[in-house]
Amino acid sequence: MPFYDYYGERAATAAGIGWVRAQARYVLDRLMQASPSAASLLEIGPGRGVFADACRQHHVRYCALDINIRLLRGLADRSHNGMQARATQIPCADEMFDITFASHVIEHSPAYNDALAFLEEMRRVAKRGGLVAIVAPDYLALREDFWNCDYSHSFVTTRRRLRQMYHDTGLTILDECNLYGPLTGIVGWCAGQTFGGHVMGMIARTVPGIVGEKLYKLRLTFAGAILMIGRVAG
Repeated sequence: MPFYDYYGERAATAAGIGWVRAQARYVLDRLMQASPSAASLLEIGPGRGVFADACRQHHVRYCALDINIRLLRGLADRSHNGMQARATQIPCADEMFDITFASHVIEHSPAYNDALAFLEEMRRVAKRGGLVAIVAPDYLALREDFWNCDYSHSFVTTRRRLRQMYHDTGLTILDECNLYGPLTGIVGWCAGQTFGGHVMGMIARTVPGIVGEKLYKLRLTFAGAILMIGRVAG
């Protein structure tokens, strides 16, 4: 799909890659704390493979799922396993993975029934007692930039809405927190209010050229996102 090519072709800065890696390590640590014996993980929407690299470092058996063959080839070149399919039609048997994980994917669902189907598929292929984990942008932090930053954003995500979805999918919430790029807690909140805040977005949209684009990326990086971890009934 060409949309995903747009992001695949965008050059990443060294700082940006470092921030993404730090967040990946933090999220994986939270997952392993919730399920210390977990040995396998399916990631839907692997992007550049940063989370795949974190799993390899933790000796977690990793598999990616994506619709974009170019992203999957990039992962294969680095010896990561992957399969091409839609997130609502995972070509796996029931209860195959200890953890299913998706970062910044569910908000691309066209409507609430698609988002629920997405989450239900993640639950289906997770083992009994396994984890289903989502990272999603917080609409209450992004506001108009939820729509402006990405033309395929369709399903609004907030912490309250994700809680409701987890409940209706039969998942017990074990852990949830706000993420601000690589930061969390009070330091992250401060970064979210400044670098990731509404004022930064307004400034970035008025500054032309590459400077405005970099400021906008800063806004998107540090605006609040939500990590939610749920357990499948045992």
